[in-house]
Amino acid sequence: MRVLLTGATGFIGMEVATQLAEAGLRPRLMVRRSSRAPLLHHLDAELVHGDLGAPATLRRAAAGCDAVIHLAGRAVFEPARRLVDSFVHGTRHLVEAAADAGVSRFVFASSLLVHGNTRVPITPATPPAPAVDYGQVKLLVERGLVRFGAERGMQVANLRLPHVYGATDQLFARVRTGTLVVPGRSSDPYAHLHVVDAARALIRAAEIGWVGTGALGDRESVGWSTFLGEIDEQLPGLRVLRAPGSLALLGTGLLSAATAWRRHPSLYTPDTVRSWNLSLPVDPDAVWPELGIEPLLPTYREGIAHTLDDRVAVRWRHPVVDHRAA
Repeated sequence: MRVLLTGATGFIGMEVATQLAEAGLRPRLMVRRSSRAPLLHHLDAELVHGDLGAPATLRRAAAGCDAVIHLAGRAVFEPARRLVDSFVHGTRHLVEAAADAGVSRFVFASSLLVHGNTRVPITPATPPAPAVDYGQVKLLVERGLVRFGAERGMQVANLRLPHVYGATDQLFARVRTGTLVVPGRSSDPYAHLHVVDAARALIRAAEIGWVGTGALGDRESVGWSTFLGEIDEQLPGLRVLRAPGSLALLGTGLLSAATAWRRHPSLYTPDTVRSWNLSLPVDPDAVWPELGIEPLLPTYREGIAHTLDDRVAVRWRHPVVDHRAA
């Protein structure tokens, strides 16, 4: 199986690329910003230039591939008007190029945020009800892909990823500093998944040609207070500062208004705060049985321990804060 991976230099993308390469599949990794390509040079993989806004580059990238795992996009919680171009239009360009190239399988990394606040574990039967723009835009992409797959005979998988974490994510980048500021005191259940298992699920869906839409999580959805408490238990000395949710909303709202003129995406927005304070548990048997695998790190306890081991050796820079020229 020859796989084209988009978003290969992102947090989840780098883990997917690593697992594909280690499996001997020599993936084709699409890179938009050449300054980030060195992150992938240690892998047995083919690097190609590609841009979701340039269909000609996508046709070349997809040529000769059997499957696409799509992770690229403006992955921040900004207003829909800023997200639509890369997610909706960019994904349409990509899936059209893939279909024209004869690609039969398309796996989209969607988001649990297509769902709204709920205390009932999410299953494939749970209707979507996005509470933030990021979820609304991801839902638009999902529906467009399902229609396209039906029209063109392509096997489409929409995997709704929860909070995916690991040594190189933004949360653990803050943990590394010794101080973590969080927007609110949420203890409602929320689905989490270590990046190793998120990557395994995406790859497995491509391997078996899984068709469907569903939410993923590990075996135990827990609130942020419990999740952060486990980090504190294993990493004594971490300072967790909890800003009141209303104050965090006000602050991010003012910051967003003051920086609206900037082209660079921002990690600090009102929807970031709203997303943090949602209740989003997932039925652990919603999708894993259909994929035929189980999480290697079944709960946040094992996942956090693994992450703290990894952080000893890893340093990484999120593409949103990497503003070097392409």
